[in-house]
Amino acid sequence: MNVLKISWKNILYRPLSSGLSLLLLASGITIILITLLTAHQINEKFKNNSGGVDLVIAAEGSRLQSVLCNLYQVDKPTGNINYARTGFARMHPMVEKAIPISIGDNYKSYRILATTHDYVSLYGGKVSKGKLWDSPMEATIGSEVASKFNLQLGDEFAGGHGLGESIEEHEDQKYTVVGILDKSNTVLDNLLLTSLESVWILHAGHDHDSGGSFDLVSKEEHDAKLKEKQGHNHEEEQHHKEEKNHHEHHHHKHGHNNHEPKDYDAILKEIDFKTREITAMLIQYKTTRARFTLPGIANNTNGMMAAEPAIEIQQLFELIEPAINIIGLMAIVIVIIAAVSMFIAMLNSLKDRQYEIAIMRTMGASTTKVFTMILLEGFLLSVLGYLLGIGISHLGMEIFSNYLSETYHYDFTGWIWLKEEGLILIGAIIIGIISALYPAIKAYRTDISKTLSNK
Repeated sequence: MNVLKISWKNILYRPLSSGLSLLLLASGITIILITLLTAHQINEKFKNNSGGVDLVIAAEGSRLQSVLCNLYQVDKPTGNINYARTGFARMHPMVEKAIPISIGDNYKSYRILATTHDYVSLYGGKVSKGKLWDSPMEATIGSEVASKFNLQLGDEFAGGHGLGESIEEHEDQKYTVVGILDKSNTVLDNLLLTSLESVWILHAGHDHDSGGSFDLVSKEEHDAKLKEKQGHNHEEEQHHKEEKNHHEHHHHKHGHNNHEPKDYDAILKEIDFKTREITAMLIQYKTTRARFTLPGIANNTNGMMAAEPAIEIQQLFELIEPAINIIGLMAIVIVIIAAVSMFIAMLNSLKDRQYEIAIMRTMGASTTKVFTMILLEGFLLSVLGYLLGIGISHLGMEIFSNYLSETYHYDFTGWIWLKEEGLILIGAIIIGIISALYPAIKAYRTDISKTLSNK
């Protein structure tokens, strides 16, 4: 008499009650696992993308926003700061590295970040093809960007103003891809890196009094300003069109299809160093004593603000922790309901099978075998519920990761396995066995003669 086979048939004999128990248990496990998978990968992303940065100096505003934007590339800048006035950080004796970054443009929603080569070394980035940028309008791009848009060495691309939907594209000055980075599982994978000079050149004189400024405005604000400007400067616009036609004719006459090379050194010389702006300065301390002096200097400098990533991220997790706890509590409640459902289903099934159990006993089945058969039903239901929950959670996470990747340009996946999944399996089995324990004991104590006589 195959006890496992009988237990399996008993589960199939009551598809509705068994299916409900399975669904409830799988639902609880799915919620727990998706929460764990998301939290685990978010922690990994924050860890990998911190780069060992101790301080972010940026424009005044939200400190958390400043850290998320300038370190993790998931928010908008709080504004710009004057590069010349960051000398206190760049030349501080307790600072190991002071890395300037400028954010304000994008290529098809992927950020173009102007910085120095130290930014690549911050994340241990390595060049897969080509080299790191050397001159203005050269770009070294991340592996994901290269793969997604099929960009190769020597390809050109135009940056768009803004970090989301492009407001205005710089078609007259294009970047040239000179290098592609190895995949590093950091923010480098989804960035297009260039020099600070590139951004200053591109944004010199773009509706700003100071060279190299690149304030972020919404598309609606930009369109409104553009419409107003067009209304008041129609004659100037006509002049520009005539000048453009003249240039195009000149290019055609000399057999050129592309724009003439720009004299970048001449453009840079026209931009006063004292007016050049950056988005933020990323600081690595040489000694922890720097944290007692540098943040204070930055906060006392007009228009600047210091934010410590470790503190801000800790506060962020403290903010979302109650929500995670509520989700976890909901999952536990669902699992408890599943256990109760499993218990009731097996208890009701036992009432219908008392005669069957009595017949089994008369045919030689021991009380131990009957006891084991009922426990096996709880075991099988719990394992099936676990497998269903595992499948749904990983598949759901993989589908959800596509949305996260498109929205935040962070690579999430459902195809990773956590050590907690083994503990969840043990927990599911315990729940199944406990739910089946009382029905199993009751089956064990079945009075054969009384059951047969009542029938």
